Amino acid sequence: MSDSIKRNLITTIKFSLSIGILWYLFTTAQNDDQFEKFLSQPKYWGWVGIGFVSCILANLISFLRWRVMVRALGLPFTCFDAIRIGFIGSFFGLFAFGIIGSDTLRAFYVTRQVKNRMPEAICSVVADRIVGLITMFSFASVAFMMLDFENIASAHPGKLQTLNYACRIVLAVTLICLAGVFSVILAPQVAKTRTFAWLLRLPRIGNLLRKLSDVVLTYRSQPKAVLSAVAMSLLVNLCFVISIYSLAIGLTNSAPTFRDHLLIEPISMVANAAPLPGGLGGMELALKFLYEAFSCETGVIVGFAFRFSLLCVSALGAIFWFLNRKKVNESYPASSHDSRGEISN
Repeated sequence: MSDSIKRNLITTIKFSLSIGILWYLFTTAQNDDQFEKFLSQPKYWGWVGIGFVSCILANLISFLRWRVMVRALGLPFTCFDAIRIGFIGSFFGLFAFGIIGSDTLRAFYVTRQVKNRMPEAICSVVADRIVGLITMFSFASVAFMMLDFENIASAHPGKLQTLNYACRIVLAVTLICLAGVFSVILAPQVAKTRTFAWLLRLPRIGNLLRKLSDVVLTYRSQPKAVLSAVAMSLLVNLCFVISIYSLAIGLTNSAPTFRDHLLIEPISMVANAAPLPGGLGGMELALKFLYEAFSCETGVIVGFAFRFSLLCVSALGAIFWFLNRKKVNESYPASSHDSRGEISN
């Protein structure tokens, strides 16, 4: 089986899964008369507006966070470039169905700006993702400490198991992330081991590892940049919490508390990063089950509304891409296209 057939098959499977999940959520909500209740109840458009603005603001802060990680490596990168490429990446990540990844676009763009700096460009994107992930799960871990489990267990004993599973997953990922941070702190000691020295002697891989090691050491020597990225990640999560909560308050008559959303948001955003076209279906499914865990049946409605706000952000990316499509297309090297002009994985 050729690579193009495999790629198209995988894309088709992912797309089918997203459609299946969305259809399940739609039919479930329809059977429970959630859409009828949604249409008949009053709306508070001020809260809805806050939800949309908070979603856009969260994305803007995340784009600027990436700029902080790029600048920490000594690479030239303006705020406008970060915002422009960030929005364009959101557009491709949501609408290109996996053909062009937003992270790939960002890495290639930085590489095009600064020749022969591919390892640094890749590391800036990876570091940005790692900082965001660690902060997100730490955010959720703190939220666990604020939950009143005794009240949940007494009022809704059947829902406690769902929260227990969610807690275990988040805490496990948090520990893994912290272990990764610890390994980075010990990077100089790892670089002195015989195994690492043997890896450095391997053709191609050795040179790449040497550059990656230099990048890790660079971030270790830039604590202000890393701490700034962490602080910005906290703001990103807080803005997404405000966005989801505001949409729930504005569009439904039943929603978990703001404190509960400190736990709901990070788990649902991780589900949004599932290997599906644009994450479609993953986040909505997570919101459904998490809202039910807090005895609210409006998770599907809120999930669809939040998805629409993400689509609006991606629509802004489409505008940026149309105005800069020539420059963006040139960011990809010729080797990344196959004979049909598609981006190769």
